[in-house]
Amino acid sequence: MRLSPAEQVLWYLNIGFAMMVLARLYLERLIRLYPALFTYILADALEQAAELAFGRRRHVYGEIYFVGQSIKLALAILVVLELYQLALRKQPALARFGQRTFTYLFSIAILAGLANFFINTGTSTGRNKYPTEFVRLEGTLNLVTLVAVVLIAGFLLWFPVRCSRNVALCLGGFVWYSFQRWAGLVFTSFLPESTHTFSIAMLSASLVCLAAWAIALRKTGEASIIVTGHRWNAAEAERLTLQLDTINSRLARLVRP
Repeated sequence: MRLSPAEQVLWYLNIGFAMMVLARLYLERLIRLYPALFTYILADALEQAAELAFGRRRHVYGEIYFVGQSIKLALAILVVLELYQLALRKQPALARFGQRTFTYLFSIAILAGLANFFINTGTSTGRNKYPTEFVRLEGTLNLVTLVAVVLIAGFLLWFPVRCSRNVALCLGGFVWYSFQRWAGLVFTSFLPESTHTFSIAMLSASLVCLAAWAIALRKTGEASIIVTGHRWNAAEAERLTLQLDTINSRLARLVRP
């Protein structure tokens, strides 16, 4: 794969800032709280470095992309479940219920995507049938991941949940990260002649996310508690808090740990 000068610069910057985020999570002792996010960023950086090293060898590049994206899709699911659990630490029963629900959602999406992948690759012909169908599978799972993190973010924006500043930052960043990835794949599939343009847009968007994490993630962010939803209406926030606690109490009796 040939990269434009702008793509090369952005690619190196993404790898550099990813290393900074990993260093920040390690030095601030946040790895134990965000192991899935740490592993995802590490896998992403390693994939990008390998693609740069073997970019001129198309077959090897394709294998690196296939393996790397497969691993990252699985890790993205774990990141979503991790952030949801951390966001609802004060409501453990609701957190367990939501995790199970999202696990079922991801399982159905994976099975449907794999079925579609094998059916289409079995009926398609040509050298590009596997990359094409894999990109479709990747797009499907990225969309499900995006929907999941948007639902979590929407839940937090509505209900006055108390969570750490780091959790809110990681969740907001992962919404942005998931959106740019899914949008880039969609636009690239419809306008393949603009691949380099969309690549620059995706690399720029991911760079913004990584830079924000590298700068803002701190150990003190775990002690800094924010209330997410309905901060503009104290009376409604109190009512929703009571409602959330009631839901959590009922689920505690229904959902076993």
